Parts: sequence; structure tokens; C-alpha cells
Amino acid sequence: MDYSAAGSDQKKLSNGGGFQAAFPLYHMNRHEQTNVPEKPKQKANLKQEKPMQTKQSVTNINILSTAIAAFGLLSMLLAVSETAQAQARNDVPPAVFQAAGTTAASIQSTVDAFRARLGDPNNLNNPGPLEKGRREINWDGGNPNVLDTTAPVNPFLVFLNTRGSQFKTPGLGLSQAPPSGGPQGGLAVLFGNPTYAKIFKAFSLSRLFTPVGSNITEASFSIPGTNGTVPATVRGFGAVFTDVDQQADSNPNHKASTLIEYLDKDSRILFSSSVPASPGDGSLSFFGIVFDDARIASVRIQAGNVAPGPNDDRRHDIVMMDDFIYGEPQLLQGK
Repeated sequence: MDYSAAGSDQKKLSNGGGFQAAFPLYHMNRHEQTNVPEKPKQKANLKQEKPMQTKQSVTNINILSTAIAAFGLLSMLLAVSETAQAQARNDVPPAVFQAAGTTAASIQSTVDAFRARLGDPNNLNNPGPLEKGRREINWDGGNPNVLDTTAPVNPFLVFLNTRGSQFKTPGLGLSQAPPSGGPQGGLAVLFGNPTYAKIFKAFSLSRLFTPVGSNITEASFSIPGTNGTVPATVRGFGAVFTDVDQQADSNPNHKASTLIEYLDKDSRILFSSSVPASPGDGSLSFFGIVFDDARIASVRIQAGNVAPGPNDDRRHDIVMMDDFIYGEPQLLQGK
């Protein structure tokens, strides 16, 4: 379990971007600053005659030169100071929390540490803006007996007013469902694949969250209680995943199946990473980050390398999502 440092496929980024067709986030590199060599100074034209100067004119020129030099030095110092402040604000990496394993216990301590870093209380459905705490969505309302499969909707606005988050997908819509059972039969019936009844496991019983017709989910935030009319940012966001089998390694043909991007208010990537894998049916994974300030305006998630539907095998890593945990939404600054 890694509570602080990003892994080899995790990158803190400042450039704009989005999900490419192959979603190669683990190939993105931090942009390095390069020093451009100074151009050689041009020599003065020595052949040009200088006009005669009086003592008074020389004095005035010296005063003016001193003032210009002082102003230039002040401007340089201000520029350096502003650059340092910008780096202090934007270059501090987030705390990273990640874990994967075969049971809920494998990731529980990491999830709890992430909650603690975001801070108490869990603000549930209380309207904002609130200064402290976090919000959580576990897709069952805390009742393991809720087994309904919801029809795909896009955007998904169930928690827009109560918890300040909305979700959308390029696909048909987003649904909540247990792996199987309930009045509508769960994921097994939703995707017409009976194997889904056995290969997925809920972290918090009983329902999971999934896009339909896509493997992409996009989250954005607003102040709870405003019905999405007041945009917001959060300082951290984490999610639980089930059945992440594929992780990138030294083999260029082995690519991570599940990836997450954090973006600022201008849709620039703040941080991106693959989600840790634990091969085998029903495994659980967690990935989350926390910044010192609320700078995350949206999150993009690729759950698995294909949209749900096919059998889960070596070529198709089908992944479902469970708990979403994020910092208390704060008023968007500098719109």
C-alpha cells in the first residue's frame, strides 16, 4: 500500500489534454523547463560620433540610468517572486493512496487513511457551502438490501443536489446494480452476460456503478444544495474498483486497463495514474489523491479496457466501480 508517493505510471501534469483513443496516460511525461541560451549582445557602433554632452546632461543621464536599472532589478525580483509563488501553489504533488487485493480487508486501511486525510465529518446530504469534511457515495444508501438495477441515465444526477456531484459518459448512460439478483437481475441481466454474477464483488454491499455502452465516466462538482447551479472544486477524490486484472509493466504490450485523470477548472490535467490491479475474479482496488487545496474541478475514469458486455478474459478486462469518496465541494475560485 502506498499512502504518499505515486507509482511508475503516475504523472503530475500541467498540460491540457483528455482521453485519447488508446488512453495512453501512462506514457505522458512531466513537462520539463528548458533554459534558452541568451543571444549574444550586439556591439555598439563605434564609428558613430557621440554628441558633446554638458555636465548637467551627463548627470541627468546617470540619474535616469540608475532609475532604469533599479526598476529593472525590482521587476526581475517581482518576476522571480511570482514564479516561486506559482511553483509553490502548483508544483506540490498530491498525497497518493492506492491498494489492491482479493478482499475488502485488502484495501480497507487505505480507504480509511484516505478518509482521514480528507477529514471529518462525512457531510452526507447537508447543504453547503461547508468548510470541512467529505462526501461519499456507495450506490446503496447504506442499505445492503437495496438490489434494484437502475436504468441507464445520462447525465446521472441522483446526487447532484444532495452531495454536489454529477456524472456523465460518452455511452448510453450510467446505472447502479448488484452483480446479480434483485427485481431486474443485476449486472448479469443488464449486460446479458451471466458470468458477471460471479466475477464482481461489492466493497460496500450491495450495488456497483457502471457506464453502459462505454467504459468512461466523467465526474464534476457543485455546491451541495444548489442543484448544480454553483460550480465547485474538491481537494481530493478516490474510488473503489472491482476486478481490475491488467496492470502496466516493462512489457510494452502490457497496458493498464483502468486509469484516472484529475483536471482543473480549465480542463488541464493535474494528475493521472493507472489503478492498481489484483488479478482474479472479484478483486478490489482503490485509488485516490488529496491536494492541500481544492483544485480538482472534474475527474475522468476509464474502468477496464472495453465497455462492459464481453466476457472478462485476457483481451477484455471488464471493471466495475464502487464507493466514490471526495473532499467537501468548495466554491470555484477565479471563474
